[in-house]
Amino acid sequence: MATGKDMKEKILRAALKLFRKKGYLGTSMTDIAVEVGLTKGGIYHYIAKKEDLLRELHDEMISAVVSRMNRMVEPEPDPGTKLENWIRSHASIMHDYLDEIRVFFTEMEHLDKANFRRMIQRRDAVHRTLSDIVAEGIQSGEFRKGIDPDIAAYLILGTLNWYYQWYRPNGDFSIEEIANMTIQIICHGIRTENTTHTE
Repeated sequence: MATGKDMKEKILRAALKLFRKKGYLGTSMTDIAVEVGLTKGGIYHYIAKKEDLLRELHDEMISAVVSRMNRMVEPEPDPGTKLENWIRSHASIMHDYLDEIRVFFTEMEHLDKANFRRMIQRRDAVHRTLSDIVAEGIQSGEFRKGIDPDIAAYLILGTLNWYYQWYRPNGDFSIEEIANMTIQIICHGIRTENTTHTE
């Protein structure tokens, strides 16, 4: 018999599936209840309202981003390696949380003002971390001068976040191969000519 925690996770997965298929506005709590074998009244034992599911899916994805960045990026001593690991980490998140990310970008506007603001703050914190890495690289001489760290961070994140539009797990290239191509393009463009780099 499923525990309350197990059922809550089952409801989250069902909501994700339906939000992807029908959109947030097109999905009702009844739809989600039917998907997991609950009555309309029964689902409210586990979740108060539909927006809570959207918020929890967004929280789950952003928490995974922060956790993986902290594990793969922060321990590295030099900004160039940090940037490469950032790209690999971000690409792996796009692979592992592809449906959550699609819902994040297409349905985020349906959060209430307080939760929307909180998500923007968490997203901005990720941007600042990447901007700081670029600034560190410019200061150390590893990255080119004349690059604005904030603009560079927006460009890098824009490239990586757009994966969700075209990346397919069963496509011709693995996520690791795509990450390596991205590293070649971004890191070759930002590094100074005399800086060693990963091939």
